[in-house]
Amino acid sequence: MAEKKCEECKAGAPEWMVTFSDMTTLLLTFFVLLLSMASLDQRKIKEALGSLQGALGVLEAGRKSEMGKEEILSKMDFVDKVKKSQEQMLSGLKNYIEQANLSSQISVVKTDKGISVRIMDSVLFAPGSAEILPSAIPILEKLAAVMRDTPYNILVEGHTDDIPISTPKYPSNWELSTARAVAVVKFLISRGVKPEKLSAAGYAQYHPLVPNITPENRAKNRRVEINFVSPELAESHKNIFEENEGGGF
Repeated sequence: MAEKKCEECKAGAPEWMVTFSDMTTLLLTFFVLLLSMASLDQRKIKEALGSLQGALGVLEAGRKSEMGKEEILSKMDFVDKVKKSQEQMLSGLKNYIEQANLSSQISVVKTDKGISVRIMDSVLFAPGSAEILPSAIPILEKLAAVMRDTPYNILVEGHTDDIPISTPKYPSNWELSTARAVAVVKFLISRGVKPEKLSAAGYAQYHPLVPNITPENRAKNRRVEINFVSPELAESHKNIFEENEGGGF
């Protein structure tokens, strides 16, 4: 039996397509390589930028640190100047009081407010009065001369003992102590002290130096205090007040 002839094999793809496929594969490989190299370069660039930013960050922090040191040194210098100014004022006032033989009636002390000049009421006023005595004028004029040149703010306080007062003009110790403080402030203004530096307050009998148990102690508690308050402390008190006011107090 004769064998069947097989059908003719179909012709394969043209030879040029093999070459084209190889070239396409090579191009794809080339582009993948380029892409990976580009990614690597971007990473390197990012790393380099990160290092640069880090270096600049350290430099900036260093600058801030230097600025912080300068600010601290500046504040320390200010504190030193304030202390020296206080010592000079303290020494000058004490010398004047000693020379005027007023040590038993006027004292100069350091307090949490700054420097305080404590004057017994008998030096400045008659009993139950807020009118300044003529004999007190030279004393207050001397203090005014110091205040005109001082950078400090000045708080004048009036204080009484615990014995009640009840007159048409001064119904209580509150009115008397406040009127005395205001009288001193007005006198200082008349002698050239800037009004914006001054303030007055009356505390009646509620801030005694010593217990009101003897006539001598009561005499010590009846006084006017002139406080030299540093501008920074006054500003901090002002800021606290403004914060409380803003908070609805």
